[in-house]
Amino acid sequence: MKILTLILALVSIPVTTHSTDIYQFIIWNQYIDQNNKLHNNTKGFQNFLSENGLKQIRVIYHNRFLTNGKPDPEKIKKIADLSKQDPLIPISFDIEIGNKFKSQTILPTVNQVLDLYHQYGGAAPVGIYGILPQNIFGLEKMNKNTERQYTQLNKQYESIATKVDFISPVIYNIWFSDFNEWKQRTDYHLLEAKKYATKYNLKIIPYFSSSYLDKNFSKNRIIKPLSEQEMKQRLAYIKSKDVDGIIIWDTSIGILKNGEKPVFDANQGFGKAIIEFIKE
Repeated sequence: MKILTLILALVSIPVTTHSTDIYQFIIWNQYIDQNNKLHNNTKGFQNFLSENGLKQIRVIYHNRFLTNGKPDPEKIKKIADLSKQDPLIPISFDIEIGNKFKSQTILPTVNQVLDLYHQYGGAAPVGIYGILPQNIFGLEKMNKNTERQYTQLNKQYESIATKVDFISPVIYNIWFSDFNEWKQRTDYHLLEAKKYATKYNLKIIPYFSSSYLDKNFSKNRIIKPLSEQEMKQRLAYIKSKDVDGIIIWDTSIGILKNGEKPVFDANQGFGKAIIEFIKE
């Protein structure tokens, strides 16, 4: 009888699942809705994404908070004031400066930007793009030596964890169409993020991409959007790592191999996969 009572008690415990919010920073203008109608409107596209469950995040680039390479209090105050208007929209400062292997060329600027944001009463959750943990670039070989090097490097940036609400490792596809190759890099970046997120009670919201980049992207701007199956597979894998959200980014200057601009299609390809992932 006691055993039966215990079983019934366990069954009655509600099952909770880890929710993964999908944020987006895809500044395109062409999209196809569920009625197969093509639109060419940047603002309309943003509204369309919101209507389909993709949340907004404010990715702030250098020109909006730096002046002559230094944090600009006036600019950062404007960002803090903006955050008060809608504190539910997270803010991610994109600070790509200096030499990542020399933290003294990056960390003072990052700390000052975050200090000013808090000083001016920033109300939205705030994070930093790809500095803690540091991003292993695509041309860098992924092996145990690289992992050891970056594990030590990330310790130099640990102070950032005391000033942010979420950590954003970079797990872009780059040109790694081989799932296992992408997964090896993703595993390491998320493992390092988890280390600091657990220690400082932070959320993990990685940056992920909806396209592959051509290896000569810096010159030819060519991208290749993921297929529906590829996007499903990678989103499911990221979610299995118990992240709190995913920021889906794609370049605004990318073009397809045929020279045309990419189109977000709700009925096929990665667009369909994202929308279905959110519904599920």
